[in-house]
Amino acid sequence: MTRESGLPRWGTAGWAVLLMVAGCARTAEDAGAAETVSRELSSIVATCAVARGPVDTMRTENAYWEPFEAGATFRSGDWVRTGPKASVRIEFRGGGRIELEERTAVRVERPEPPSGGGSVVALESGTARGLLPEDALPDGPLVLRGDNGRQVALTVEAHAGPTEFRVTRTGRGMHLSVSRGRLLLSEGAHRRTLAAGNWLDVARGLEDAEHDGPPFPTSLSPGVDARIAWSPGLSIPLSWGPLDEARRYQVQVARDLGFTRRIVDTPVEGEGFTFLPPEPGMFVWRVSALDAEGRPGESGFARRIFVDRQPPRGLLVTPRDGYEAPDALAAEDLVFAWQSTGGEPRYRLVVARDRELRHPVFVREGSPQQVVLPGLTPGEYYWGVYVAEEPLVPLFQKARRLVVPGTPTLHSRDPALPMER
Repeated sequence: MTRESGLPRWGTAGWAVLLMVAGCARTAEDAGAAETVSRELSSIVATCAVARGPVDTMRTENAYWEPFEAGATFRSGDWVRTGPKASVRIEFRGGGRIELEERTAVRVERPEPPSGGGSVVALESGTARGLLPEDALPDGPLVLRGDNGRQVALTVEAHAGPTEFRVTRTGRGMHLSVSRGRLLLSEGAHRRTLAAGNWLDVARGLEDAEHDGPPFPTSLSPGVDARIAWSPGLSIPLSWGPLDEARRYQVQVARDLGFTRRIVDTPVEGEGFTFLPPEPGMFVWRVSALDAEGRPGESGFARRIFVDRQPPRGLLVTPRDGYEAPDALAAEDLVFAWQSTGGEPRYRLVVARDRELRHPVFVREGSPQQVVLPGLTPGEYYWGVYVAEEPLVPLFQKARRLVVPGTPTLHSRDPALPMER
């Protein structure tokens, strides 16, 4: 006697129908899951790219703050804030980004269909720096929302390149300034162009065409990320370029990039100020022009100064030690860069075939902290930088090695260019 299975005797046609029904059910289920995923993705307004220090978010559906890390996503209506000595960079789904400085809070939004449009940012407190690409954002412009409901749309002027801007919460509302490039602003029927160095109060709207602030001065000395040896009574001259429309300037020196721990905040006349660091450490300085009513304009980019207990000897930046140029770039330009020593010294870049730099093939002397050198012939080189005074003061403990790949030809020669003074 045979043993029967518990399966019903439906025949081939019956099983085929059953499999088709099951397949349809699975397809519908998969489609529903895909739709859910698509809806979830479309609800994302922005993503956290970088987070440093204590950072929190308050979700739309929650009434409490919770910490987050890089990779977190934000939906319309979410709040983001930074604590002391913290910062976070937010990348918008439709393009562009903002970086929140310490003690800053913003709300990110996205208009609901059918109105649609790009991301909306409302600054509650602090300062946010932003960057918009030159190409048009696919979802529409980035929009700043003010306290009184004003909404100013930001786009980049054609051929202006990526544009950097800053939004700061002040007692009057939101202060919008441009550090690089040109922004096109729109609010209803009103249009404005805001060039680098200028600013306006968002709360006053675009119909007031006469309230742009003065441009920002160009910082001259010390150079970017200057390193200076500490000594009792040390004084560091700060200098910047003059502005025709400014007679007074506001100088600020702080312990942090957010300028919340200021140790200098004073108006000065002329294009210089002497900073007396109280002790070794990192300091940050910036300068802005004062308008006729004594209001500071855009301060541009802050510069750091590192006051070291020991004399700095490791100020070479690039190329790194042991750098080997890619084959495709062997005959193209090489960029040599180093940090500033403060003041206004002249530097001497030396490229040689020997580690002691006694037989140079290239020497250039000048005040910039960067030299672009036309392609070197294939081979092994060493390089270093000195302060051009007597005796020479090296900015390195050992020369850096550099390799240019390829096979030298019989007629190739070292670029022994004359020293430029």
